[in-house]
Amino acid sequence: MPHMDAKRIRSFLKKTTLVRKPRKLLSTFGATRIEYHVVSPIDAMTDKTRLREGVVVSEKPQILTPDSLRERFEGFGDDSDAFSEWIQNQYRDLLRALEYTFKNQTPNARVLTENAHETALKIRDDVDRREIHQAAVIECPDAGWSLALMQFTLEEAARAFPTNVRDLEQHDLFAPGSNEDRRRRGEVDRMFDKAKTDRDARQRLGMKLRDYGLFETYEDRFLALFR
Repeated sequence: MPHMDAKRIRSFLKKTTLVRKPRKLLSTFGATRIEYHVVSPIDAMTDKTRLREGVVVSEKPQILTPDSLRERFEGFGDDSDAFSEWIQNQYRDLLRALEYTFKNQTPNARVLTENAHETALKIRDDVDRREIHQAAVIECPDAGWSLALMQFTLEEAARAFPTNVRDLEQHDLFAPGSNEDRRRRGEVDRMFDKAKTDRDARQRLGMKLRDYGLFETYEDRFLALFR
């Protein structure tokens, strides 16, 4: 396969169309399964179409900041590594805010003696008729199917991102550091209550404030215990 430079990648994406997108957003608190149908005309073969089908599983978004994109995708073909750097740059802000992980499960491919675009429309209509909410139909160049599928998953993450963040914030989960901060402050407050009448507790409190880097914040309150 030719080297996947940025120009070639953009060319693939320009020829990629999302014929049908899932009706629901990626779940915030559980895995989401998306049935996909990737339709591609076969080069130099008139009315020959390659149909790739499978299920993309999006794990629930994690509040992490990983350095590598490579581990985010599993089962997307041998060429997926070639797209990693390009996608990392395009989706940098999204990927640094929440970690979305995708797995391509049960992929299979077959060749049909049909026009690619007509096939895509037929599959779209069938999916709509069967009311499969979490299903996508993608039309793209045969050589760029992996990139098209990877881009689709990240676009779904981008679409769900505001809702996922809001859900996590409402459950007080988006900034896990703030939870730890509240836990430490609650512990310090309880130690202050005990230190009012217990001299040994004052020493333990002073050590705890230094361990947590909170001594300056509570310095006046701490010194007041000795007045």
